[in-house]
Amino acid sequence: MQEKLAIVVVDMLNDFVYGALKCERGLATIEPLSRLLDSARENGIPVIFSNDAHHEGIDHELKKWGDHALVGSEGAQVIPELNQQESDYVVPKKRYSGFFQTDLDLLLRELKVDGVVLAGLHTHMCVRHTAADAYQYGYKVYVAEEATNAFTEEDHVSGIKYLKDVYDAEVLSVDELISIFKNQ
Repeated sequence: MQEKLAIVVVDMLNDFVYGALKCERGLATIEPLSRLLDSARENGIPVIFSNDAHHEGIDHELKKWGDHALVGSEGAQVIPELNQQESDYVVPKKRYSGFFQTDLDLLLRELKVDGVVLAGLHTHMCVRHTAADAYQYGYKVYVAEEATNAFTEEDHVSGIKYLKDVYDAEVLSVDELISIFKNQ
């Protein structure tokens, strides 16, 4: 692997794991994702949180999903188990993709990143749309398999298949990624 990597963690927020849009399967991602983030930080791999940050009563996405991840709320905070650091980056988003009308592409370019490791929720939705834009912008897409999940096994499996088939994503285990980080 030649690319300079960054991890983009999608929507690992209190509302997605424990609250308004609770995803029971998201609990299984916490331990492997925590290990992945610790390794990234130890090896100088940028950690970027791509977080829903909605304005109550006006954001389009709320019509579909109801109130969640409202700006300034506890539900909009990264889950404490991921031990967010001051050195981590946070890019708020209002739509499914972490790139759509955000500064994510600019941040990645300024960090001289050309490959993104995606993790978080939901494989078939926000991770998928973030992968789509990453691919369109020319980034190599990687997925941290056990650090990514969805509401159902079917949604997760179909999401992974789509990422591989359409965006040529390379799906790797957390242990494989940690090994790569150590050699960057």
